[in-house]
Amino acid sequence: MSSLDHGYWKSIAEIESDLPSGEQELTPADLASGDDGVDPLSRRNFAKLMGASLALAGVAGAGCKRYEREEIVPLGRRPEDQVPGTTQAYATAFELGGHAQALVVTSYEGRPIKVDGNPEHPFAGGGILAGTKKHGASTAFAQGSILHLYDPDRSQSVNHSGKGASFSDWKAWLGELRKQTNFNKVRVLSEATSSPTVAALRRRLNTEMPGLIWHEWEPISWDNERAGMVQAFGKVVRPYAHLDRAETIVSLDCDFFVDHPAALRYGRDFAKSRNPETSTLGRGRMNRLYVIESVYSSAGVLSDHRLPVRSEHVHAIAQQLEHLLVGTAPSPAEVVKEAKVARLLEALAREVKANTGKVVFLAGRKQAPAVHALVARLNQVFGSSTIEYLDDPNPTRPTHAEAIATLAREIDQQQVETLFILGGNPVYDAPADLDFAGKLAKVPTSVHLSEYDNETSAKSTWHVPRAHYLETWGDALTWDGTLTLQQPLIAPMYGGISIIELCAMLLGDETATADLVARTFAESGAGGTWRQAVHDGFVDKTQLAAQAVQAGGGGG
Repeated sequence: MSSLDHGYWKSIAEIESDLPSGEQELTPADLASGDDGVDPLSRRNFAKLMGASLALAGVAGAGCKRYEREEIVPLGRRPEDQVPGTTQAYATAFELGGHAQALVVTSYEGRPIKVDGNPEHPFAGGGILAGTKKHGASTAFAQGSILHLYDPDRSQSVNHSGKGASFSDWKAWLGELRKQTNFNKVRVLSEATSSPTVAALRRRLNTEMPGLIWHEWEPISWDNERAGMVQAFGKVVRPYAHLDRAETIVSLDCDFFVDHPAALRYGRDFAKSRNPETSTLGRGRMNRLYVIESVYSSAGVLSDHRLPVRSEHVHAIAQQLEHLLVGTAPSPAEVVKEAKVARLLEALAREVKANTGKVVFLAGRKQAPAVHALVARLNQVFGSSTIEYLDDPNPTRPTHAEAIATLAREIDQQQVETLFILGGNPVYDAPADLDFAGKLAKVPTSVHLSEYDNETSAKSTWHVPRAHYLETWGDALTWDGTLTLQQPLIAPMYGGISIIELCAMLLGDETATADLVARTFAESGAGGTWRQAVHDGFVDKTQLAAQAVQAGGGGG
């Protein structure tokens, strides 16, 4: 076998030694003979032409240009406690959909490079098994958020009416707006946030700018659950499941491992009772997961029993399950008569009754409020030790759908002359029947604060670049209410500002953002020192208080 059968060669000599039988190496005489198969003149001309082309490309291209200016520059003076070539970790927070995720971000010589969960955080951290090393996890959204920091497509300048402008121009316009004495036609449309500092600034805006109205819009939220809690208990409360105590877990179209604000905690608690050797339920015991869902989810992947159904059938199946468990009226839907559905529900009902007190039911955010109310009633009967209900930080706010619909009506009634849109992209994700793009065009002056120059920015009078969460101070609450601090790791690369900074500018308050957040911390009476809170990334013992609730009548 030739040594070239493997397709690789190390030298010209190896090639020559392995010429196939009957073939000979070309000699200089052969090349000079003008054989049609070898044309040295063409080769030479081709090399000349290519060399000239590359040289000209170098003259006209980037070869004679300076590198583009970079905002991240080498350190001219080494900061304290920093050793070149080593990493440092800082506690911070990432807010998504109005809920904080506690993080520890690794920085290399001033550049954030890696996101992890905060292992010391009371809600986000903790070991899976007693005695194991503490560790924290982070979601895919938090992991991906660091890519936004270095994204060259982030907004880098202020725009006015589609043309470039400066922060000075925008601040001058803002100064003129503050001279008004009546703000009845000024509106704010903010993305969801649990920031206590934003809440404090919002209260100041209501006092110092009378007439201003604040709306909140989030396209993906748990408002159906809030409405369901009102149906079940007569007030807004926040369910918090303890999956490590549950023998039986029933998920009704709820991917609680991914899209729930407490997904990381739920995943950790689920794992605690999944290994029969080390289960929190006792040696030799483990939980069982039933999933009834419309799409294949992470919860479905990990389930012991999975029933795929259409989303609109989940309510009927839940009604039938309630009938089997507590004797309410049966569901009239045909789907519950199917053999596979009836068989699973009968087995599930037997297991739930056998494990009374150690069962938890979870409903997904896409399900109607009636499903969440039904789940709350079942948890009251069968989940006495597996679920508790916490205070809601903002129980009086309307649903996001109601809020943006109200704003649309106000625009149609010409009650809005100035609109501040803080984050989000409502032109893209607002309900289609509202035609928010058309509504926004009716507003004389609009301001959009965003990391990207997107669809809403294109329809707004002013676009202001927003700072990344790793570039600015802030605070937010986790699902259980723990106050979590957002600490910057790098100066704003493109000069963006945060929601906190914009609200302060609107008030004419020039206090530094860090001082605003520190002031909110001091006024909260949480205890401890500001320096310690920044170091830890959270303030302990600030969880939401548990509420005693009682569900109303069943059925429906």
